Formats: sequence, structure tokens, C-alpha cells
Amino acid sequence: MGWVLVQGKNTPYWTVPEWAKFGVKLGFSTVQGGQSTGSYSSLNLGLHVNDDPEKVLDNRKLFLAEFDCSPDDCIAAEQVHGTVVQIVTSKQKKRGMYNWADSIPGCDGLLTADSSVGLMAFFADCVPLYFYCPEIKMIGLAHAGWRGTVNNIVKEMLNKLKSAGGSATGCHVAIGPSIGACCYQVNRDVAEAFGEKFKNPYFLTETEQGKFYLDLKEANKYLLLSEGVLPENIISTDLCTFCQAEYFYSFRRAQVTGRMAAFIIREECKQHGG
Repeated sequence: MGWVLVQGKNTPYWTVPEWAKFGVKLGFSTVQGGQSTGSYSSLNLGLHVNDDPEKVLDNRKLFLAEFDCSPDDCIAAEQVHGTVVQIVTSKQKKRGMYNWADSIPGCDGLLTADSSVGLMAFFADCVPLYFYCPEIKMIGLAHAGWRGTVNNIVKEMLNKLKSAGGSATGCHVAIGPSIGACCYQVNRDVAEAFGEKFKNPYFLTETEQGKFYLDLKEANKYLLLSEGVLPENIISTDLCTFCQAEYFYSFRRAQVTGRMAAFIIREECKQHGG
């Protein structure tokens, strides 16, 4: 089935219904159903883009209510286009949720084994990566732009999972909506960076002299497979944040714009074995 659009109580959002069998809730927001106006209309969830912070907080509450959750239950990272990954616990709840300045610093990936701790990350073209490792009941979120991808944040996420007792072969990953290869044109310097790290990357296509189309979703899928994640455990999507303005903000399309949120939480319940 893969990613589907659900009409929630307050806002529509994208989700992967198959992950319900793990006792995991995940979502990716749309632009619809929020309080923000102007360039940020309407469900902007980013506190770092000069929108009215009160409206952003209202929007976060609306979105998280779809998962019976609140900002008090969640943690967010600073997101610096790097590859640092941190394991977080319930002691860090609220970090980055009411004030961007107290986000987990210098970090683009979060993991937690604490049930009822939600993780959030914010996007306007970059790739959201959702992780679940049933062996250790650990969830994760990573923010993978081209820098995070070429420097292999996937490997850093999986290394952290392995150090906690998990395995790549036991890991499930959902690749969420991002800018597609149809719209993501990069210059030669970015293409050369990928060429140095990957041998003849199939997800990079030259279109004209010095211009290339880059498929970031496929690049991250390649990395996941290279690190040992099983193909049947990877769910991806063709949704493009640039093309589909009715659903998504896109920094490349608009520059001054809002942010969607990726969200994941694991809930303790007898049905799923705790």
C-alpha cells in the first residue's frame, strides 16, 4: 500500500498504514488546515522561518492531535544538514517544540527506545527517513538533504541502532515525500560530490552541460540497501514537494515558505506486545 493521504480530525496528512502492525504511528503533514497566512499558508510547522510563533505552535498542536499527542511529548533536532545522530529519552521531551533555540543541537537524526516519546523533524524539499527496529523497539527520524545524503546519514542512523542492539536486516525504513528527480536540478559541484562517493550513481542524470537531475529518494534507498536493510523492509514514494503545491511547501519553489513535519511515535500497548 505504501504512503496514503488520510483526512484527520483537523488536518490531512500522509501516513504508512502498514506500520500500525508495529504499534508505530507516523505522519507527514501537508500545507492544509492551519492558522498561518501569507507565504506560510496554512499549516506551517517550522519555528525557524520567521512565521508568527504563536500560529506555528497552534499548528503543531493541531497536527499532533491527529496522533493523540502534544508538543509536550515530542523532541526535535536543530537540523544543520549534517550527519550527527543522537539517541534521546523522555528526559528531553519538549526540546525544540516551543522554541527552536533549545532543539537538540548540531543534529539531523534522532532515535529513541522510549515509548510515548514522539520525534519530529521539519522539511521543505529534503528527504524524511523514518526508522523502526522491532528487535529493540527503537524509532528514528533523519533529515537528509543532499549534504546529509552524500555524507551518509543513513549509515550513522544504522550504526546507532546497531550499537543499541539492533540490526540493519531487522530494520524497517519509510522514505517520505521530498523533491523528486523530476524537479531537483543540481550543478556540477554537487554532482561531482556524489560521483566521488558513489560509483556511477544511477540516481544522477546529466541533462545539459553542467546540469544534473538528482533523485535524493533513490540515493537514500541505495544507501539503505548498501548498509544491509532488506528491500522488502523499505517503503518509498513518488510524491514530489516541488510539483505538488496543493500538498507541500517547497523551498526551491518559493524560497520564503513554511515547513512540513515528519512525526513518529511508538505506543506501549498489550496488542503489540509492549
